[in-house]
Amino acid sequence: MPSTSAKRFAIWSAILIPPLCFYYLLSKSLTRLPFLDDYWSVLEFLLKWKQEHGLQHAVQILTSQHNEYRLMFENFFFGLQYAILGHTDIRGLSILGDLLVIPMFGVLYLLWREGDDARLNSLLSFVPASWILFQLQYASSLNNAMAPLQNLAVILFALLSCYLAARPGDKALIGSLCSLLLCIASSGNGLFLIPIGAVMFLQQKNYKRFAAWCVTSLLMVAVYFHGYNFHASQAHADKSLLSSIQHLSPFYGAAFLGSLAAKANPAPAVAFGFLLLAIFLYATWERLFVTRPGLYYSMLFFFGTGFAVSGLRSDLGLVTALGSRYRINSAILVILIYFYLVRKLEGRQWSSSIQVPAICVFALALIGFNLMSDRAGHKLLLTRRQKLEAAMLRWERHEPKVIATTSEVGDYTAETMGIAGDSGYHFACASHPGVVKPWIDRWSMPRSLVRDWDAETFSANLRGWFDDPR
Repeated sequence: MPSTSAKRFAIWSAILIPPLCFYYLLSKSLTRLPFLDDYWSVLEFLLKWKQEHGLQHAVQILTSQHNEYRLMFENFFFGLQYAILGHTDIRGLSILGDLLVIPMFGVLYLLWREGDDARLNSLLSFVPASWILFQLQYASSLNNAMAPLQNLAVILFALLSCYLAARPGDKALIGSLCSLLLCIASSGNGLFLIPIGAVMFLQQKNYKRFAAWCVTSLLMVAVYFHGYNFHASQAHADKSLLSSIQHLSPFYGAAFLGSLAAKANPAPAVAFGFLLLAIFLYATWERLFVTRPGLYYSMLFFFGTGFAVSGLRSDLGLVTALGSRYRINSAILVILIYFYLVRKLEGRQWSSSIQVPAICVFALALIGFNLMSDRAGHKLLLTRRQKLEAAMLRWERHEPKVIATTSEVGDYTAETMGIAGDSGYHFACASHPGVVKPWIDRWSMPRSLVRDWDAETFSANLRGWFDDPR
């Protein structure tokens, strides 16, 4: 039998291998060039920053709005870096954002340990969290200046706030309130933490904490919405965020939360999202909010986020819920659900004839998932860097702008459709032929090849296209 030290070494090796590979791959695809939102959130912010002085900088950090979001946390680092260096460093901001996955992993460990029966936990059961978190399905939220400081930071502070809110003591309360402020400052979906924390303290019947939470929340809401532009939506025709209520979609929310299980077809993601919801409802019936409140309310935060995102983005088409940028939400929710399930399984006695094969199959599935995710995500990041560098080289040489086609990008995917929507386009064409019909997704509309034909040939092809049952 292996010694205890050998077992511990093997377990820690299994925990550390994914983050080492994760950050190695990120380092190989890092670039100094801005990408998509980096232009409007970072560079445009700094152009205004240069024109202001003193307290005007603090006001700009709090009030600058990018689309639907007030990115106060991100703006602070954009401005701080510029004040120290005298210029912006996209690479440095990208590294800072990428590193947020490490403290996020630490908070997940604390949530895994939560509960009176935490002593029953074997460190081995925590290993899958590393393999699910440190993978590149959410590559578009990495290696750029703006996205990780928004998408990763809001999750980090939401998890930390829920964990600390469930802990006793004044220090835990102060930490939870500070995390709440940072969560909202990172991204707008941090506002969903307000009712979650309020319910937690009401459940505890701790009315002093409830009052402190409400006062802090009201102050932050007042700052966040002061001078806020409610007509900054990219998804709705009327640009109004208030109309998002009319566009709430359970299927879009399910696809968003279950996106880890799908590539380009949203059907598996929808099914997986509803499965996660069913497990959460069962956990509610088992009163998980009493035995492990930090874990339970962390799950609730992601379901609230998925519900809200469906109102904001469902107009863009179901397939955009699978965008790489948002898959971190699915990954974290899967980890939290796993924490709940594994605690239930560890409390039971299993025969070795069942336990050993099940663990082997699960381990192989995790390794396969991680490797395939890293391969796809690394390819996406490398392709993005190559295209950015090629475009910058053409610009430096004053060469004419190249019009992008689907043949250059490759097969259309949820990621490319999501990029088109986030870039402000209302429609996008794929590379397959066909006729546009009412049920066609507007981000993958078919198109037909037209050559330099004479009128007769063009007419014959035109009739063929409209007679095509596709």
